[in-house]
Amino acid sequence: MKPDSHRLFALDAAVIVAGSALISAMSQRLLFLTVAVPVILVLRFGILAFLLKREAGSLSRELILFLICLGLGAFNDWNSVCNYKIYDYTVPHFFAFSTIPIWMLLFWGMILRGFLRLCRWQALAPLETPDNRVHLGFTTLDNGWLKIAVLLALVLATRQAIYRLFLDPIWSWAPFAIALALYVFFFRLSTRDLKLLGFFLLAGPGMEILLINVGHLHRYHLGWLLGVPLWIALWWLLAILVWQDLGLRLESRLQRVFG
Repeated sequence: MKPDSHRLFALDAAVIVAGSALISAMSQRLLFLTVAVPVILVLRFGILAFLLKREAGSLSRELILFLICLGLGAFNDWNSVCNYKIYDYTVPHFFAFSTIPIWMLLFWGMILRGFLRLCRWQALAPLETPDNRVHLGFTTLDNGWLKIAVLLALVLATRQAIYRLFLDPIWSWAPFAIALALYVFFFRLSTRDLKLLGFFLLAGPGMEILLINVGHLHRYHLGWLLGVPLWIALWWLLAILVWQDLGLRLESRLQRVFG
């Protein structure tokens, strides 16, 4: 699968930056953001359609991929906030069953799609096909299903841990540190991985700090890093490593279906 061009990356990066700035400035304006965020997303798809015509891409594939990103991001946020209550949103919302406003659930789709775009950006020389290698000490297995299983196990284990231990000053973040160490053991880190980790070490907590302290969007327990808990900083690192692999597999499958 070919890398994403500079133009596609610039579009999605601009949408995320502009959307985050707008949310930070207007987070208490429920009706405004309920209209503005969908408008931004529609404009993004309009520009994207133009770019994809020039690059022989598929708008249908992009739409399906965005909807999958929306489902994953919105469910994870809703499950964490409304079901397990590991952090709280502090902005107006319409419905009692969810303290997360609809516009934020929509924007999660853009966040996950934008992060996958970063992983596929041509400047980072992304892989064209998934790397299926799993290292087990002195033995290396080439098994895609095994790698997927290990990646999902790391995600599920850390999510279950944080649902139960988010108030613990040590064990709230320790499982994420262990999961990152296991990732390195099983899969190693490439130069591309290190670049992504370096970016998200700053950008992940940085975006959280902006939305917490300027936008007053949400509030964490144990927010030692200007409102950001250590576990969130580590979760960003683990999540991008997992997402770049699973996202490539997902995009490749969609490409085979939609062209």
